[in-house]
Amino acid sequence: MARILAIEKHGWIQSIMARESVDDATCHSVSTLEAAWKALKLDKFDVVVWDTDSEWSERSILTLFLRKLSKYGQRAKTFIISDSGEPANTNLKTLSSEWVRRPVDAPQLLALIDTAVERAAHYRSDSPYDTAPRIPTDFEGMLAVSLSMHSVIQQIVEAAAENVPVLVSGETGTGKDLVAAAIHKQSKRKEGPFLPLNMGAIASELIASELFGHEKGAYTGASETRAGFFEQAHGGTVFLDEITTTDEKTQISLLRVLETKTIRRVRGDKDIKVDVRVIAATNENIEELVRARRFREDLYYRLDVFRIHIPPLRERHGAVSLLTDHFVAHFDAMYKKNIRVVSADTYRLLRRYPWPGNVRELKNVIQRAVLMAKGAELTPALLPTRIREMEDTGTTDRRTDSPIELGMPLADVEKEFIQMTLASVSGNKMKAASILRISRRALYNKLKRHGLL
Repeated sequence: MARILAIEKHGWIQSIMARESVDDATCHSVSTLEAAWKALKLDKFDVVVWDTDSEWSERSILTLFLRKLSKYGQRAKTFIISDSGEPANTNLKTLSSEWVRRPVDAPQLLALIDTAVERAAHYRSDSPYDTAPRIPTDFEGMLAVSLSMHSVIQQIVEAAAENVPVLVSGETGTGKDLVAAAIHKQSKRKEGPFLPLNMGAIASELIASELFGHEKGAYTGASETRAGFFEQAHGGTVFLDEITTTDEKTQISLLRVLETKTIRRVRGDKDIKVDVRVIAATNENIEELVRARRFREDLYYRLDVFRIHIPPLRERHGAVSLLTDHFVAHFDAMYKKNIRVVSADTYRLLRRYPWPGNVRELKNVIQRAVLMAKGAELTPALLPTRIREMEDTGTTDRRTDSPIELGMPLADVEKEFIQMTLASVSGNKMKAASILRISRRALYNKLKRHGLL
């Protein structure tokens, strides 16, 4: 159950919460800062909404308030409602605070609170949205900050429990290597070796030697016998990235390994038993390659026993802002900077950009921006030109094709339409429920039923 602290003199925030029957959150309202300090000492809050007035708007009081939140160890998202909105003084801004200009109506306030509550749910073990075992926000180096990534994490857990080949698909930069490593670390093979190999980075004439090893004198320069990746990974996992770049000869050899659990070194005369799990990855449409006879169908079926598809960043609704906060905090500590806030314009530009390089590109952009930053605020000037110019051209990545087709089962239509609606409002469930004309509780029930939570 999310907890909200409202600091207000007229009680309008609490009345809105009560009137809208927000049953997945409780609101505690206080009328003085002294009462707020006491509440913060006694309890933890997910969201703090402070409706300031002229008496509370002095800089010294604002600074004291933000320091008190930090002192009491509160990670709450804080909304400060004022006549002037966001201040120019960076000392009055933090990564967890957001300034809201009056006038603020009920739908706007509820939308802000709903987004903050959803974010807080990632960090709470007693989230009302969780019926299955809780998926951590930080899972083996991956951040599950969107519904689509929650599904990926759940698939990783399921794949780790079975000793079968796994095929990971997704665009460049989505984190296929992290998924493969996570499967290994969560599996019974975690004490064994994990050996990644980028198949596209090895010359075709050397792939067999790298994978299966070679005997002494197998070719010029082979001065001694060498074990290949499969032999070295006995009892563990081999991760074959960019599997679709391999030629047919290599594909036949891999098929033999999967079928017989044996390898033969180059120029060797005996089979060697290997106990290795294979995880393969591709950033191409492997089904199209099979149809075009550029990838062996029998090997495809052997690898595609368990499929995990990683969605691109542009489809992880709401993830850009959360990942930005994470990377800013990470690189701020690494480079010993003092960045206190990311400007609203910077967030807007980052959300508009389509991220063809996915999470890897976002991480590099934030690393560069933090490294270049001279002050306490991450401004648009610190972003690459390609991202700043995106607003000027008005270019956005909008999908015009509909996943709903005639003949689909009604349950699938409902699932797709809910996903489309959530995408149109950047994952805000309160707005989505309003558009769908159902209660938020009904929306959460549908999300659970369709496996979207």
